[in-house]
Amino acid sequence: MSAIGADVMQQILAVTDELRSCVRDQFEPYEGVYRINDFGEYVSEEDWLNTWAAYPLWWMHAWLLADNGQHTSAQVNAMSVEQIEAAYADPAFEPEYAHYTETDEEGRP
Repeated sequence: MSAIGADVMQQILAVTDELRSCVRDQFEPYEGVYRINDFGEYVSEEDWLNTWAAYPLWWMHAWLLADNGQHTSAQVNAMSVEQIEAAYADPAFEPEYAHYTETDEEGRP
């Protein structure tokens, strides 16, 4: 099991730019959305899934692990794909900044 490395981690983190191009302030009431950073920017669940569909599933998991409360991006780039999947699946993993949620009755995150 070899580490994914800093270069791959940088490619994964670069997907943030694609996600940021989908940021909105208003959504449908009770719509599923993803908060993508500590600035409180949100994208629709559909935009989230469409963006990540172009990449291996573990990339999304690595992105959610990196600098999101429990693991730094440096720690994630030192992990193998198997270790990333295990860390993501760990019930103790609670993302701090980027995470799934739903909007309120007025469509606000």
